[in-house]
Amino acid sequence: MKIKKLLIIMLFFSYEIALAQSHEEALFFSTQNYIGTARSSAMGNAFGALGADMTSIHINPAGLGLFRTFNMSFTLGLGMNEISTYYMGNKYVDKSGNFNLNSLGISSVGKKDIENDWRRINYSFSYNRTKRIKNSYQIMGFNNSSSMIDVFNDLAQGQLISELNQFYEGAAFWVDLIDQNTDDEGDWLDNGQFFQQVASGQKQRFLSSNFGSMGEFQVSFASSYKDNLYLGGSISVPHIDYSSETFYIENNYTDTSSSVQSFSMLNSLYTSGLGVNFKIGGIYRVNDNLRIGLSWHSPSFFNMQDEWEMRMNADHSINDSTYSYSYTSDYGIYNYKLATPMKLISSAAFILNKKIIFSGDLEWIDYSSMNLKGSDVDYFNSQNNFINQRYRSTYNSKLGIEINLLPILLRAGYSRFGNPIVNDVLDNEDDNNFNDSQLWSFGFGVRNNYSYIDFAYVYSENQENKWLYNRNYVSPAKIVNSDHNIVVTLGWKF
Repeated sequence: MKIKKLLIIMLFFSYEIALAQSHEEALFFSTQNYIGTARSSAMGNAFGALGADMTSIHINPAGLGLFRTFNMSFTLGLGMNEISTYYMGNKYVDKSGNFNLNSLGISSVGKKDIENDWRRINYSFSYNRTKRIKNSYQIMGFNNSSSMIDVFNDLAQGQLISELNQFYEGAAFWVDLIDQNTDDEGDWLDNGQFFQQVASGQKQRFLSSNFGSMGEFQVSFASSYKDNLYLGGSISVPHIDYSSETFYIENNYTDTSSSVQSFSMLNSLYTSGLGVNFKIGGIYRVNDNLRIGLSWHSPSFFNMQDEWEMRMNADHSINDSTYSYSYTSDYGIYNYKLATPMKLISSAAFILNKKIIFSGDLEWIDYSSMNLKGSDVDYFNSQNNFINQRYRSTYNSKLGIEINLLPILLRAGYSRFGNPIVNDVLDNEDDNNFNDSQLWSFGFGVRNNYSYIDFAYVYSENQENKWLYNRNYVSPAKIVNSDHNIVVTLGWKF
């Protein structure tokens, strides 16, 4: 019961902290896109029917069957993230940079027999990043209609001191933001009745810093039948490494009769996970100009661990005398399981005179199938029921083009990722904090018989609504997230 109450209360604060063991976390770690080779990135990752690329193997393992020789490549990425926030008439812009290993892989022809109908059996070991997390931003404004202390006070009503949640309203009590009533003799009454020490009307500031990544190590096998049909399968070990720190502060209260001058709340969360998934796929060469592909990705089954801590400080002043209270929660650790949705990808590629390639992928994902499991069965059942009601299946579409001007190849791509949230279950449009996101890319490559180098530039943008605390008390802040990435791949063929 204690862990359930803790997690429910955490939903009232911020999206980063709400990630812990919730439907928001399931969605956050289920929305992925391969951040792989420069060739695939430049073509919008529309590679399910093309193959012969280290990222294509993760999209459709049958693509491994198109390799005819030993191939090795690695990919580096340099990115810049820009987040603009809009709240109470204020705009703030924060920027951060990152440098990553996006992709690494080796493929080899394990068996080759051009006289046999099954002409090759290929295998590979590869790594591809699926989510990059590095950003920081701040939200600031003056709010005269509500305070986070309003939420603390409302949550405390009807509870004894021993029942208050140490990660939220309990901390507010111990730093004297909310307090108990007294009897006629001045003794404190532990009767579930509380009042707040200061009225609303104050400056609010929220800072968020997030860092981490998701990726998968994959072992793949594929074969070629008469160089017309390619079949492949793989087993992958995905990983999650994510940390978030949020800092919230209120000050400059218009209520000058109160002793409260300011208070701050620091939340730290670290999430790690290790899982497994499987993929199977096929590519059929209809003729020299047309290829079609189909692949299935199983759910990723993760063993997860969350670690978190909260610190709260409050500054008071009475009759020119100042004093402060500080409270630090216990260090929380919780283990649970997460299953992301399966994915079905249909693909097609049209090759014109061996000079121009048009490719497209359509991904189908059912986000209502996400699942969480843990020791608190009732809590996780409620989260899974919410997932079934709030989320839906959706489509991601990806398009790419490559123009062959050997030794130079020019490329461009576009991707659009669908909204997984069911709008019908929301009270109003502001409740939908997930919007369709888009990605634009272009690049070029230089090739010879034994090596190649590819470059890509990728720009993506999305926006969402974010609440500083319970959405019943405060209007959302608008967050616009823009990503700029330069990707470079070096490869060798033997």
